[in-house]
Amino acid sequence: MTYIILGVLIAAVVTIIPKVIPLYFLKGKNFNKKVMTFFKIVPYTSMSILILKYVFEADKFMFFPTVIAILCSVLTSYILENMIVTVIVSILSTLIVLGISI
Repeated sequence: MTYIILGVLIAAVVTIIPKVIPLYFLKGKNFNKKVMTFFKIVPYTSMSILILKYVFEADKFMFFPTVIAILCSVLTSYILENMIVTVIVSILSTLIVLGISI
């Protein structure tokens, strides 16, 4: 169990470092409106690409949970415009549909 927690923590650090370093260097800089729009769209585009990849690869057993998770994530993203909450809602909806206890 400790190896799993350690693995999750290492994965979190490795994932967050490439996101934090650019923010550190770009802090306080002013960008034009087009660049700011691009920065706002990139996370949603990346997440959509990752989700759609798994939709096309889903087998018969995972197709329904995948569709439910996508619908929940699209609605959450549209209503709240919060990436973290969107990811959490889609994970929880998939776990609920699959009947996996947390």
